[in-house]
Amino acid sequence: MKFNTSSETREFIENVFPRVGARNQAILGRAGLFLALGQGVPAAFKPKDAKGVTLNDETVLGDELRDTARAALNHRAGRTLDESAYRQEFQRHFEYGCHLLGQMWTEAGNDQARFVSALIKLTSGDFALGGGQKPAVAAMPVVESEIKLKVLADAPEWSVNGPGTNNGLLVISGQPGSGKSQLALDLLAQLANVGVRFVFFDMKGELEDDPQNQQQKKNRSRFLEQTGAHYVRLIQQDLPINPLYRDPNPTRNAQVAYEIASLIRCFAPQLGAKQERNISEAYQRLNAPDFTSLVAEMENGGANGVDLSIVKKIESLNLFASAHTAVPPEEWLRTSMVVDFKEFGMDTDTKALAVALILNFLIKKLNQQLGVKNDIQPIKMVLFVDEAHLLLPKENKAGLLSSLARQGRSWGFPVWLASQDADKFLTTGANETNFAELAECGVHFSPQSLRDSDQKLIMGGTIHQKFKKTEAALRLQGKLCTGMARQFWKDQGK
Repeated sequence: MKFNTSSETREFIENVFPRVGARNQAILGRAGLFLALGQGVPAAFKPKDAKGVTLNDETVLGDELRDTARAALNHRAGRTLDESAYRQEFQRHFEYGCHLLGQMWTEAGNDQARFVSALIKLTSGDFALGGGQKPAVAAMPVVESEIKLKVLADAPEWSVNGPGTNNGLLVISGQPGSGKSQLALDLLAQLANVGVRFVFFDMKGELEDDPQNQQQKKNRSRFLEQTGAHYVRLIQQDLPINPLYRDPNPTRNAQVAYEIASLIRCFAPQLGAKQERNISEAYQRLNAPDFTSLVAEMENGGANGVDLSIVKKIESLNLFASAHTAVPPEEWLRTSMVVDFKEFGMDTDTKALAVALILNFLIKKLNQQLGVKNDIQPIKMVLFVDEAHLLLPKENKAGLLSSLARQGRSWGFPVWLASQDADKFLTTGANETNFAELAECGVHFSPQSLRDSDQKLIMGGTIHQKFKKTEAALRLQGKLCTGMARQFWKDQGK
């Protein structure tokens, strides 16, 4: 069976096959065909032209794979294809697969090793040849026992998910050097000891590898070894997830596009309504959205202002995987994770936007209710945002943290927040939330920095004594007490 390729496909195969070590051009075309069979071809996709070269399906597949390819095309079509329909679908899948390979080649910077590595990773785990279905990702582990944590040395334990608890929300405030960070690490270590995983958004590099600070280096090694957490320093490394996604329903996909564009605008105050619309419209035109394709689509649409520069910054920092190499969130969250943002320096807007994109992605992809069992709310993973004041001012528009604070625990994802200033937990606007009052557990190391009126709002009472280092006020389910807080450097989560 003969078919004509597009000029774009002919040019891609002729230019790339000798640079990636393919035995001949048919090998590269075959890889594209089976890539498309695995992922499926969007209904709107059409080859740009038929001005390439004339090929035969036997040349591409050989005798041994022709029946397999025909069966896969029949499976995709949901019927037995006649010769005319077979030719049409073979050509569409061949063209789309080569189009995907071309995108991967561009994303790899025309580098052979990176291209082959991405292709091997994609084909070894993301789809099965012939069947066209991605294997199911194993469900995330769920802890169904009651989780109790020690917060102050001589105070009652905090039940994160037991009877009578509502949200699992924790807030911690304290000035630098007060003991806030060491309490955070100790609580995370306690979680790990009972089998609960976490994502720690380490905004200031608390767990960076600092060769000049031997005590910090020792604590870091102990923490990562004890918790089994995977450490990623953004900009130096990327995350294997893609926070952009497409819904197969056009109407719902338009809503996804509006939400992503709105989120970017929330954390980029220089954007206006027109720029938000530019992002949304470009997003809707993408079959497999990621930041590389979004930048390209915006440029094709004539964007050249601040909207393009913001999206391009995220793309150029290489924070996330492409649509073709990204892993599902369930796979990414198989282990605890420390995501270090210190490399962003003083660029707090981009730092906050990156966190917001990740949290939004997790909310949209993992918001499945977990039923209470024996008065215990099951937990999958704790999301802990350090320096949360970088996100909280945006709450009146985005509402990400409000949504997690109120609903996260029922999804198995309780959220914890830390900030230098306790009054930052009081947000205003459309999503006005008093996170400190909402929290089941609040730990405050520097109450003296608050006015009496704010102390009452945040802690439910007033404290006028000056605290020693690591001493804190604990508001636990509405009751206020004081004492020495746990510290990882000495307590080690035990």
